[in-house]
Amino acid sequence: MDDVTAVNQANLNYAVPSNPYIDISTYQQNETSITLRLYVNYYVSHFILQFNGTETNISASYGLGYRYGYGWATVSSLTAGTRYTFTAFSVLENLRSSGVSIVAATVPLNTDSFRPSSQNETSITLQWNKVNNNTSFVLQFNGTETFISSPDGDGPVTHTVSSLTAGTRYTFTLFSVFENVRSSGVQLPAVTAPQNAKGFRSLRQDETSITLQWDPVNNNVSFILRYNGTELNVAAPTGNGPVTLTVPSLTAGSRYTFTLFSVFESIRSSGVSIAAVTAPENAEGFRASKQNETSITLQWNKVKNNTSFFLQFNDTETNISSPDGDGPVNYTVSSLTAGTRYTFTLFSVFENVRSSGVQLPAVTAPQNAEGFRSLRQDETSITLQWDPVNNNVSFIFRYNGTELNVAAPTGNGPVTLTVPSLTAGSRYTFILYHVFMNVRSSAVNITVATAPENTKGFRPSSQDETSITLQWNKVNNNTSFVLQFNGTETNISSPDGDGPVAHTVPSLTAGTRYTFTLFSVFENVRSSGVSIAAVTAPSNAKGFRPSAQNETSITLRWNKVNIHADFVLQFNGTETFISSPDGDGPVTHTVSSLTARTNYTFTLFSVFENIRSSGFSILAATGPNYVLSVNLRLRCRKTMSESEVEDALVELFRKYNLPPQFSVKIVSSKP
Repeated sequence: MDDVTAVNQANLNYAVPSNPYIDISTYQQNETSITLRLYVNYYVSHFILQFNGTETNISASYGLGYRYGYGWATVSSLTAGTRYTFTAFSVLENLRSSGVSIVAATVPLNTDSFRPSSQNETSITLQWNKVNNNTSFVLQFNGTETFISSPDGDGPVTHTVSSLTAGTRYTFTLFSVFENVRSSGVQLPAVTAPQNAKGFRSLRQDETSITLQWDPVNNNVSFILRYNGTELNVAAPTGNGPVTLTVPSLTAGSRYTFTLFSVFESIRSSGVSIAAVTAPENAEGFRASKQNETSITLQWNKVKNNTSFFLQFNDTETNISSPDGDGPVNYTVSSLTAGTRYTFTLFSVFENVRSSGVQLPAVTAPQNAEGFRSLRQDETSITLQWDPVNNNVSFIFRYNGTELNVAAPTGNGPVTLTVPSLTAGSRYTFILYHVFMNVRSSAVNITVATAPENTKGFRPSSQDETSITLQWNKVNNNTSFVLQFNGTETNISSPDGDGPVAHTVPSLTAGTRYTFTLFSVFENVRSSGVSIAAVTAPSNAKGFRPSAQNETSITLRWNKVNIHADFVLQFNGTETFISSPDGDGPVTHTVSSLTARTNYTFTLFSVFENIRSSGFSILAATGPNYVLSVNLRLRCRKTMSESEVEDALVELFRKYNLPPQFSVKIVSSKP
């Protein structure tokens, strides 16, 4: 209200002007009162304000030096947002003017529940409760005003403010408007949703976690990560560069959907989603189940039905589908090099994501040894020999249920191994494995027999002038024999029965020493052999006859056999040993102390190395002698010695059963 000073009516000179008027206007109002201004251009004593059937006297005031009057009337206890009619009268000495009316309204109530109901990156939808059907609204923000009509119906009012900037804070003021009168207004700060983060991706993963990464929006924007019904708050970054978050405690080989919201003043962006998977578990039981020289068969336990595998070795990679069924997975890697170490890495694969991988060193079987052979054997051992592959390969030698480890050779040349403590005359199967890093080759085997035992009791059982009969004990039914002498060999089969073996060697020379070597033979393997020396019986002496006799003695004569033969003269139950004489002439021996006119039988044995000939017997008598003279004239085709002539005569007389007790005088006659 203007500054006025009241003056005393008595001191004023007044007159009604030529154009008198009274005016009433609304000066101000609020929700429960209206202040009216009354004005006249002439002097009045007071005003009367009439409304709602009531009248109220309003004092008049005047400004100094002016000829007009003011009146101020504040009508309170009104209803907000209501239209009222006011009539003002000026009064002078109890006279009223005709009056003037004005319609004025109280300020409407501010709406309640003014709030943002939703927002996105470029708009905010505001909502508030309706005041009444007569109240419209003015929305003021960023220096602009928007008129919003009162909507039909009873529900809340919504209004969307568009073309905004993402992640920005705005202040909205909402006025209720009734008959162009605004409420005091209610303010609301609201923000647009921030932009979604860009570059939202899975950076890496393992069996129990996934690391996510995205580009920040700005340093005022934080984030919410939603997955599996849980939400993680991620603070706004303090620097530049991408944001990285590792989500722990996940299940291996599982698919997760992650939704990332940018958050500005608790308002989320629309969110961006990605699907990411944890790495599957590594396969268990990864091992080499078998191998040969050119391939390795790998085996591992299946992870689950949706997990395939990736096998990496030697800069190559192989995809292996998840097999049907529940058993282990088998895969054979072929075209490999024998005796070579390979490193295999097996990855489980789920939705193109690999596990950390499990490594397995495995080797191909080495090549079999070449030249595996029996070098020699005796009764208790067999010496084997083979050519090694290389110096990195050791050996396992198996026989009779036992295994021997043989170290890799240190030099060149064949490997030699003697197997001891074997049984004579037995058949053994030897299996040889090359071993490279505990992996065996496919094996090569040979069957070898130990030498049989030498036979026992090897001896000459009998002999004559042209043969020797040898005898020995049988070894067993599987053992045959080889008899070796004079550079010849004779195969002798194993006889039936259990008695000793006898073999006669014929066509020998009388009175000759022979060395016989007898080998036991089992599967073409000979024993070390046992040797004996045996001799044939010497020939009987030729020309055995009495050369002279008297009443008490008989002189015997015979031809020498050879320089090695002695003699035994047997008669009357006695034997006389007669050494081989020196020289080449006939042998003579006189048997004395005989009885006259008695016939004696003499048997002469040739003896060679204690072996007697078959013996030759003659009948001879002691004297007195008688003389028989025979003249013979003989013609010989060749020259004969006297002893040869005598021998021929002895044989002649013997042929005609004449006793040989005679002496012969031979006279050579030349024609």
